[in-house]
Amino acid sequence: MQALFVALLLIGAGAGLAGAQRPEQVITLETRPGQSIRMLVLRPAAPPIGSVVLIAGGHGNLAIADDGRLGWGAGNNLVRTRGLYAEAGFVTAVPDIAPEFKRAGGVEEGYRSSEGHARDLGALIAHLRADTPAVWLIGTSRGAISVANAAARLTGPGRPDGIVISSGVLMSHRGNDASAHSSVRGLDRIAVPTLLIAHELDQCRVTPASDAEAFRRLLKRAPRVDVKFVSGGISQGDPCEAFAYHGFNGIEREVVDLTTAWLKANTPSR
Repeated sequence: MQALFVALLLIGAGAGLAGAQRPEQVITLETRPGQSIRMLVLRPAAPPIGSVVLIAGGHGNLAIADDGRLGWGAGNNLVRTRGLYAEAGFVTAVPDIAPEFKRAGGVEEGYRSSEGHARDLGALIAHLRADTPAVWLIGTSRGAISVANAAARLTGPGRPDGIVISSGVLMSHRGNDASAHSSVRGLDRIAVPTLLIAHELDQCRVTPASDAEAFRRLLKRAPRVDVKFVSGGISQGDPCEAFAYHGFNGIEREVVDLTTAWLKANTPSR
């Protein structure tokens, strides 16, 4: 039986958190025996359209504290724009990773393509179906591996209704690069609508915009795979970090609007 613990947070308006939504919650969900994940959850003030699970890139260890404070990742594109997804009418969950994947000074290598990680996300998706029948996985950068792995492995109520990948680490560019292509088994089992978003000027070595078209051709069973390119914004710092073109700096709302419009157009009728 899944254990659920909820703590209400009164969070002031910050980047991506202004708008019509209820106070943010911290929820701890038992996802499989001996493992649980903590997540931040925002619910729109109006009846929701659907739910989205936002998977950060990088190492993915958000280190969410009991009071909802983030130990890492506050600037990640999906994390900092979570309020905009709630504002658009979606229950929005930002999950941490399970304790078994956390190591002193880092994370377990390769966890994103593991069965356990997929099961964690599947349990979260099944939990959110109590709020909304349609649940989507959205991942950015290395989050592409998590999202593709879950979509390839999950079945039943834990399977997402569709996936979105932005600035994804999709294809390998050096022999040992981990990518969705090299790390995820069974990409041809992904059978849900898919959206790939890339910035035309993304200068990160492992996420060139051209990879989106190459990856699209690998998803042979997906009923549709749409590729959208965006431009504009500003690039600051490391080209692979959150405030470069890679993280859609300066065009956050445009990207969220593009994504949520696509979700609404592809939400299955019930």
